[in-house]
Amino acid sequence: MRVAIVRLTAMGDVIHTLASIQFVKEKKPEIELTWFVEEKFAEILGMNPDVDHVVPLNLHGLKKEFSASAVRSIYKRVKEAGPFDLVIDVQGLIKSAIIARIAGKEASGLDRHSAKEGLASLFYRHTFHVDCADIAPLRFATLIGKALGIDISKAMLLKKKPYLFYDERCVDRAIDNYFKSDRKNILFITAASNASKTYPSEQIIETIRNLDEHNILLVAGSDTEREEAGKIADATHAILLPKMDLNSLKYTVSRCDLLIGGDTGPSHMAWAMNRPSILLFGSTPKTMMMETPVNVALTSGAKVHPCRFDKTDRSIATIPPKDVVETAQRLLA
Repeated sequence: MRVAIVRLTAMGDVIHTLASIQFVKEKKPEIELTWFVEEKFAEILGMNPDVDHVVPLNLHGLKKEFSASAVRSIYKRVKEAGPFDLVIDVQGLIKSAIIARIAGKEASGLDRHSAKEGLASLFYRHTFHVDCADIAPLRFATLIGKALGIDISKAMLLKKKPYLFYDERCVDRAIDNYFKSDRKNILFITAASNASKTYPSEQIIETIRNLDEHNILLVAGSDTEREEAGKIADATHAILLPKMDLNSLKYTVSRCDLLIGGDTGPSHMAWAMNRPSILLFGSTPKTMMMETPVNVALTSGAKVHPCRFDKTDRSIATIPPKDVVETAQRLLA
């Protein structure tokens, strides 16, 4: 049975959707699974034994430079990956629904009340209702389970095996030099793609200064983020890690004793790899992660809509650094 998953973006959602696949293969080992993903996130799926084929698509490039030839190239790539017995669009956007419909006639997805873009449901042969207020990994698992006629429960997800894998041959081994054997190693994700999910630098500095007995490593991506992270490093004992690709980032997360960050893709890697984490929530609800005894959400206490997020909300800044420090010390103990 050939099945395709369409989950193009964003990093955190790709990570949370991937949690279900080990249970799909456990219950239906005969499935040959293909995944359509935005090419910049394709490495998230790399080395995963339960994903048989990864098809990277450059839909983001169409925003920068739209052309008929680029559209034809994407169309051809999707068609050539098939045919599929079933296609499941987990994203619920018009663009992902179109990809699902091109990939196969038996397309399944969210109904118009569940999808982020309700019109996407018109492209599916089978639609299912999923409550957007549910915990993110469970939402995606529920849709995939309904489409395949299997049950993937919260209890199962809580007992998952780590499912992000890295290619050891391609890891930047210089990263090893930053880890200490005589201290706990804490990764701090200093920024997110949206400012509303970013803990202010002043609070990060205060947090780090109160964790001075630990080895603090900062992770930042873009040049702007790295410039700000450099200021944090200059003001504390923290060290800014070099730029790295997603393969090396997965390796880095696998080595940490604790990860601290906002509601952003790299932060969600910790849960996927069964590493302890503290995620800070302001403009988004804590249902964007699955809490466990070692994966903790700290919220601003602001009223947040479970399905629509206010990007102007800066309430994450109201989370006291002392709460982050106390939680970190408890988890590290």
